[in-house]
Order: sequence, then structure tokens, then C-alpha cells
Amino acid sequence: MTPVVTIIITPRDRYSGLDECVDSVYRYTREPFRLWIMDLDYPQADIAPVRKRLHGQPEARFFSLGLRTPMDALREVQPLIDTPAVVLLDNDSRVTEGWLPPLLDAMHDGHAVVTPLILEREGVDKGAPLRNHLHTGELRVVDVDGTPYLIEHKFHRRTEVSDIPQDRVETGTFELHCVLFDGEVFKHIELPSMVIREHLDISLQVAAMGRTMVVEPKSVIHFDNLGTRMALSDMKFFFYRWGPKLTGPSSRLFERRWGYNFYSEQSMYNWVVRRKAFLAARWLGAPIGVANGATRVAKKLFCKDWDPLPDPDAASRPLLAGGVPPQRSHDLA
Repeated sequence: MTPVVTIIITPRDRYSGLDECVDSVYRYTREPFRLWIMDLDYPQADIAPVRKRLHGQPEARFFSLGLRTPMDALREVQPLIDTPAVVLLDNDSRVTEGWLPPLLDAMHDGHAVVTPLILEREGVDKGAPLRNHLHTGELRVVDVDGTPYLIEHKFHRRTEVSDIPQDRVETGTFELHCVLFDGEVFKHIELPSMVIREHLDISLQVAAMGRTMVVEPKSVIHFDNLGTRMALSDMKFFFYRWGPKLTGPSSRLFERRWGYNFYSEQSMYNWVVRRKAFLAARWLGAPIGVANGATRVAKKLFCKDWDPLPDPDAASRPLLAGGVPPQRSHDLA
């Protein structure tokens, strides 16, 4: 049967979990699909069992690209897309029963980008076993001493599952845990070499095309919010992907392309420092409480603070209320 979608799996923060991600795709996907796995220097312990399992499966293909960012890997395969739809799926996300048809239905209704309801499993942060990670989002702008900064505002953050709206609704942003693109749109978007804000760059591109993005809660994805202890090889990828050699240039690339910096830029760098301390402590065997203590020490020693407004969200306004800002550059790196 002719594939209706190409599912592309990339590592997000770590290597482990690929086997579970692939298993969920085969268990819960009834429609004909292609499966492309981006091998970004996976350890043999993680990739070899998956290669063995999929050996001889005509719909499965591995791309051995070496250590690189997910966006750079996607740019390599972008010209090869020839299916009506494309799904980008992180290896730490799990699709669930009936996940694909609602996304395809929304695409067939004319929407260029469709995101499922992303539920996060309890992990680093305690709370309900499953709760909202991502429903709808909006880019907002706030002024600090005459300079405009962007804010990524997320609605229904960590809302209990029973309280999450269940109707399809338009959104201004999405995240890359799992997202479906109209295949023609995906082939024509720019994939900049970023490790932060790349999804927001693409959101602005889609808005500039005059196309719509929606959340379809009838499709549900589970995101593993670091509920498991990382292996040393996982930390290798995390420290690479979230290292200062990539995060800082990502911010400057967005700024060149769209003319804005983000209000939370320093907070993002602080999050990286705290998360690295947490992961190292957990890898050494510390319980979560002790690991959280390590993050507080790391923040005190290594983090700078920049948060000049008492309530930046309240002081902000929707970015697109005045139209899509002009794209100032088409640099990809």
C-alpha cells in the first residue's frame, strides 16, 4: 500500500528509549507509513536491537549521519520526502492507540501543521502521573527599556488530564515531541541549525505562509519527562545538544532571522546548567531529592539571573496582532 506518512524519529535529549518509541509506532499505527530513523551516533547497545528488529522491513530506513543536531539531520533528508504527510517524532515520546487518523483528518481539513495533545509522564517534576505538557501556545512580545523581547506563552501548562479542553483549536506554536506537517509545507520550510527556538522559527514561517496550525486532542502522545535515569551515553548527547557551543549560536541565529531575542534566554541557559547537575547527580546514584539539591548548588555557583520585569507575561502582547514580522535573514547556520 502507498504510504500516507513518513515518520521521522530523532533523538531529543538522549539515546535510550528508541526501542520503546519504535515499538509504539508499530503497535498503534494502522495506516501505511514509512519509518525513517536518524542515527545520530547512537551507541550500538541502543541502535543494534532496533536495526535487527526492522531488518527486511521495506518501510524502515536508517540514516547514519554521525553526531549532529536533530535539525541538521532533518535538513539532510528533507529533499527525500514524497508522502502527503510528515511526522516528526522524538525518541522519548510514545504514540498511543488511534493517534494518527485525527492528525491526518485535521491536515485534510486544510491545516498545515497539526500537533497532538502532549501529555508528560511524571519525572523530574512531581505531580500527576500524566498531565498536560503542551496544548496551545502563543508568541508574545514584551518591551524592556525600549527593546522588544519574545515570550513563548503556553496555555494549560501542567493541567490535569480531565481539565484539558478536548476540541480541536488553532495554536500559534508547537513543539517537536510529535508534530504532523502537510508534506508540501514541510518540503518548503527552512530548517535552521538551532537547538533552541527552532520550533518557534518554523511557527513564524508557517504564519508567514498564511497557513494554520492546530492542536488535535483526539490524538494523544506520552512524553517521558526524564522519568528514567540516563546512561552515560545519554549524557554525552545531552551535553552535546545543550552545550554552549550550540545554544548561544542558536539564539543569535534566531535573532538574525527574525530580529528578536527571547526574554527567557538567560533562564534557558540556567535551566541547562541545573539539568546537567541533576543528571550527573542521578547518574552517580543520588535519589531525586539529593539531585534537586545539586541543581540548587549549581544555580548558585554558575547561573546568572536576568528577569527585570515583575510579571513579563502580564506586560506582554500577542506578537502576531500586528501581522507576521518580516523575516530579516534566511541564514540556516
